[in-house]
Amino acid sequence: MQPIIYGVLLIEAVDTFIGGIDGTLTQLRRSGCLDGLRGVAVGQFIRSAEPKPEEWSVIDVLYDQLGALSVPVLGGLPVGHGPRPCTVPLGTMATLDTTTRTLTIESGVH
Repeated sequence: MQPIIYGVLLIEAVDTFIGGIDGTLTQLRRSGCLDGLRGVAVGQFIRSAEPKPEEWSVIDVLYDQLGALSVPVLGGLPVGHGPRPCTVPLGTMATLDTTTRTLTIESGVH
């Protein structure tokens, strides 16, 4: 059976523990929800799993989980719950370009 091509996964979080981030990504991968994924856009992780010495950080979890997907990943996007976040319409066409470090999203209103 061919996987369905879904598109780009946009992830961000606020006030989320490292285990919650890891668990959610593990569940999505194991359930097959990410089969056919074409790329991942990583927004802001506000007050989420502040790094502690000798413990995994959000970056460590993202590398571990997203690296297993074998798709382009673009991080550091001003999307999420931070100050002045960009609005992102869901269900529209998007282009993720890791070379130019851009995420271009079509308008949600036509």
